Amino acid sequence: MKDEVKLVIDATPGYEPYDRQKIIEQNKKNTVRHAYFREYLALQRLCLLILRHQRHQIGTGARQIYGILFDGAWLWEEYINLLIKDIFYHPMNKSGKGAQRLFDGNVGLIYPDFISRNSEPRIIADAKYKLLGNIGNRDYLQVLAYMFRFDAKAGYYLYPEAEGSDDLKLWLNRGSTYEKNVVPRDDISITKHGLKIPMDAQNYSEFTAKMKVQEQEFTSVFYA
Repeated sequence: MKDEVKLVIDATPGYEPYDRQKIIEQNKKNTVRHAYFREYLALQRLCLLILRHQRHQIGTGARQIYGILFDGAWLWEEYINLLIKDIFYHPMNKSGKGAQRLFDGNVGLIYPDFISRNSEPRIIADAKYKLLGNIGNRDYLQVLAYMFRFDAKAGYYLYPEAEGSDDLKLWLNRGSTYEKNVVPRDDISITKHGLKIPMDAQNYSEFTAKMKVQEQEFTSVFYA
């Protein structure tokens, strides 16, 4: 989302907050009419709602609602926090709580998802609302940077697992391919640790009962 916001800002360098009301009035008077741009009419209406801090009224009014947008990644992160909050600190970038810095002088703002309360050994965990195979290079670099910052030897990706796959533990390499001396370390690792989601429940009660079992198994690795 930050990348998308940056694109909008870069594309509108002349915008100033005090211009907002003028922009709203101009777009109210000059709605998209040309048939070639008809698909932009709905976008224009949506932008006006956002600029005026209004919202769609679900179930009322003349506008038809086609869907509701929610932040699944954030919901997953907060759900995981309910399970492990006794073991991990949880910095929250939405509210600006628990901010950390990479460098001296208050430089390099970061918000790791989870930092273990126990510093020996320190663990960094990252909630990922992704499939196992979609957790890749950029994700690795982020968690490794957090691990380096907090002197952690172990990192975790906490993701929803529907296929029943076991944990995947990745050992950090040392050495260089140029020198042909690449070998895995035995002291620094990142583990993809999935919370198994029951897929065979017949009703909600059965699903919640199975989820409780999976939640206990999921958190047990951090109490070992």
